Amino acid sequence: MFREEDKDNLELVRQIVLYRLKSDPEWHSLTSSWSENYGGLFVDFEHPNLRARFAFLANEVMWQLLTQGVISVGHNVNNLELPYFHVTDYGRKVLDEERFIAHDPTGYLEDMKALSGIILGDTAIAYLEKALRCFNAGCHLAAVLLLGVAAESVFLGLCGVLLDALDNNSEKAKFAKLAHTKPKHRWIIGKYQRLDHRVKRELPESLDVTLISLYELIRRQRNDLGHPQQDPPELTREEAFMFFRLFPGFVRDLEALAQYYRTRSL
Repeated sequence: MFREEDKDNLELVRQIVLYRLKSDPEWHSLTSSWSENYGGLFVDFEHPNLRARFAFLANEVMWQLLTQGVISVGHNVNNLELPYFHVTDYGRKVLDEERFIAHDPTGYLEDMKALSGIILGDTAIAYLEKALRCFNAGCHLAAVLLLGVAAESVFLGLCGVLLDALDNNSEKAKFAKLAHTKPKHRWIIGKYQRLDHRVKRELPESLDVTLISLYELIRRQRNDLGHPQQDPPELTREEAFMFFRLFPGFVRDLEALAQYYRTRSL
């Protein structure tokens, strides 16, 4: 439903446009109607006079998706120019995602907040929001840098939960003295690997990959990109998109581990 209060809600329109691109294989023209006969499959209007305003915002979204490479000019060899368009190969990968679509920052953030439990806090969400803004502005390097900061914030939240769960004062003191993320990361991996295999059955199977590989991948990418280099690194749109696809699984697994640590003394 597109209401009077939504007449400047570009993010709502973006979600509807992405849904139509995903669901309507016959949509190939920017001039296609959002009328009740067809557009009504995807959006209803509180008042008929809102239809023109919605179409105006929908065109703005489509131009953004054009610059982001989700769609491109032309439908086929007989319709090579605007207003005709087609979904690109990259765009198809984007639309194939059921959730956590980086080109829909509002929906991505809402889905991420639904995952939050113990360690996905306001700091991580704030950096994630900025990362999504950078990604959609085409600043892929900056986006991954900020996503790495968000990942580290989540990891440090896990460290805090684990520290509270330790009942061995000597072990607790040693872990508390670790000042940098890398030794904390190694310590937590060791602690997890020493868990009884029966305990591990209670946790996500993917935790082995998440703890050892995924966090290190995001962290190394942030460190490699974040230090001055004679030849500044480059990051493609597809590579940045991959990191945003990985991030929800990283958070989901670490939230599960944090919940396990919170309910037990170690």
